[in-house]
Amino acid sequence: MAQPPDEKTYVEIPFIKQLKGLEWDHIEGDIDVPYLTGRESFREVLLKDRLRKAMKKINVNDEGRPWLDADRVSQVVSSLERVSASKLMEANKAAFDLIVNGMAVSADSKGDSGRDKMAKIIDFDYPERNDFLVINQFRVDVPGGKTFIAPDIVLFVNGIPVVVVECKSPNITSPMEEGINQLLRYSNQRSDVEEEEGCERLFYYNQFMVNTFRQEAR
Repeated sequence: MAQPPDEKTYVEIPFIKQLKGLEWDHIEGDIDVPYLTGRESFREVLLKDRLRKAMKKINVNDEGRPWLDADRVSQVVSSLERVSASKLMEANKAAFDLIVNGMAVSADSKGDSGRDKMAKIIDFDYPERNDFLVINQFRVDVPGGKTFIAPDIVLFVNGIPVVVVECKSPNITSPMEEGINQLLRYSNQRSDVEEEEGCERLFYYNQFMVNTFRQEAR
């Protein structure tokens, strides 16, 4: 279904403009070509190329030199990709622990004295070192491939989707309830629906779900 013009004009575009003013990068989403949003397929939710580059950038030694080699970067990416659980909140907790605490990667026999080292996923000490990106109309295929979801705005830190935003026209009836219901649909959390209608994997890494209609947000 096409996005209402006033929803994009009055809510989505101003939201993105504010983020760009805070020096976030912006990519216009595309629901037909996955590589335009840095993915090989619409089943992926991590932007792995950006994640790999960010891991090298934020994991540096005291001299400011990157210490994560390609193999250990791959360990980090694989661990994030493998996050899984039978329930959404359990998977979200597992991803949260990785994002906040980092993860142990195997030692470099040449310089690590045989000890594992902790790799940061996000640099909380030097936020400016992280990669900040916003993508609008971010398509993700629902498992089974019969349909897809396309949240209005997704915010990525180091290629990880940490915020999902739904924008609603201020001119529709009950925009707050409408947007919240849509976020619940996207994350398979509507209690009155049994079949999968969204993609929970997008929300494994999520820290905020936001619904907004111009001047109000929740």
